[in-house]
Amino acid sequence: MNWNDEVLAEAITEMRARRGDTTSIEVKRATGGVPVMPETLAAFANMPNGGTVILGIDEAGGRFDVVGVHDIAALEAGLVSIARQTVQPAPHLDFQTFHVDGRPVLVAHVAPLRIADKPATVGGRSYLRQADGDYEMHPHELRMLEVAKLHSDEQVNYDLARAIGRGRADLDADLVADYLDSVRRHDRRLRDLTDDQILQMTSVLNASGEPTVAGLYSLGTYPQGQYPALTVTAAVQLAGGEGQARNRNLQDFTGPIPVLLEDVLAWVENNLDTVHRYRSDGHMEEISELPLNAVRELVANALVHRDLGPSTLGTGKQIQIRLTAKSFFIQSPGGLRGVSLAQLVSVEHAQAAVNQRLYQIAKRLTTSDGASVIEGEGGGIREVFRSVQDRGLPRPQLFDTGVQFKALLWRPRSDVETAPRPVVEAPADRLPVESASLQSTAPTRNEPLVLRMLRTSPNPLTIHELVDGTGLTIGQVRYALSQPLRDGLVVMDGQQGSRSTRYRLPPRD
Repeated sequence: MNWNDEVLAEAITEMRARRGDTTSIEVKRATGGVPVMPETLAAFANMPNGGTVILGIDEAGGRFDVVGVHDIAALEAGLVSIARQTVQPAPHLDFQTFHVDGRPVLVAHVAPLRIADKPATVGGRSYLRQADGDYEMHPHELRMLEVAKLHSDEQVNYDLARAIGRGRADLDADLVADYLDSVRRHDRRLRDLTDDQILQMTSVLNASGEPTVAGLYSLGTYPQGQYPALTVTAAVQLAGGEGQARNRNLQDFTGPIPVLLEDVLAWVENNLDTVHRYRSDGHMEEISELPLNAVRELVANALVHRDLGPSTLGTGKQIQIRLTAKSFFIQSPGGLRGVSLAQLVSVEHAQAAVNQRLYQIAKRLTTSDGASVIEGEGGGIREVFRSVQDRGLPRPQLFDTGVQFKALLWRPRSDVETAPRPVVEAPADRLPVESASLQSTAPTRNEPLVLRMLRTSPNPLTIHELVDGTGLTIGQVRYALSQPLRDGLVVMDGQQGSRSTRYRLPPRD
């Protein structure tokens, strides 16, 4: 980060709003002398972009009052001494002095070590930053660093690896048909090739006709059978308390990438609140409290750019999605490659695929509503920031530790009027009323509407027929069906995400 008066003022404002330090910034009062913080210096040195220590700010009570420092030269010398004597290898420190509210503040930027020199250690222990603290690196994170060292010049193509024990039959026929049609429409050089030739040329299959990891993950019927770490877990995170559950609406999502994207978005949409706002024509409307296009972009990025190496895929490291009282965040295994955080949010064209083959396949994938999984233009993150800014919400935050990437959206403040998402009632002429009702073990808002339509229909219904009949979105219908499917109240004929799949109630005894 390039520090100046404006950047420093913005950082202090952000920390006051968060009521805490950040992943890349640590503040200390330092009125009693040089703070002893070797673990923090080591953690910053191990981060891809380093980190910054700010002395002369008191974070007590989340106020982040500017108290200033006295002997700047002694503080600089003390921090350098701590780095050189206790951190191995010692990181380089750059110092700047600013005046805030008339008081001197010392900013010390800890430069990141070269990948070949990592990890920095203190007493033989390695550290990384997470949230506003330093934590000791786990064995799998150290292995990821070692792999990065070995392949710093030539990246291993984990997405190109053979999906052991899997064959062409493990791919979903409808998804494959849609994919082949998209490839032929967009690439004239592949237009006249056979299906198998296209699948091999685009790395869905290898030369022996076996699915690659990229092929199985993007088009497989059930990729999680071979790689359980490809499961995505989402939950509403509750505040801790004795006797209270830590999570609500905890759900595991399985299936290929298009199905994962659709199902996760349905879960998010159904767990977010709505906000009221006035349109340009003066009428009030209800919209989701977070821009859903921004959520979709972040989820798609996590799915496509997650690490697929043995230190994550082989050890069960999943994508985690959480909705807290203050924020929505996505945590995915692996860090950025070939692009920095600054480039991601800048106006320049920033495009660097962690999994090159998977990225190219995903550009030709669509969800059941015909929308592309990813656009492949490298500007998605900037669109996230623009959408959030248009809503007047706090700036999104991105964190890259080198072994984990986290994207966070702030929910509206408590003083913004919000309302629970209402049940969408279908028009009376589109859905007959049925007095008998079914109910799952954990009914959602729109479940009665969907089950009532299935009960009154003489034939099994596709997802689009359910959408037309209920007036709900595809995501809302999928979410309403999820628990009844698990309870056996609804039968799915076909594979989720396939065009020919239909839903029905089981025959009565």
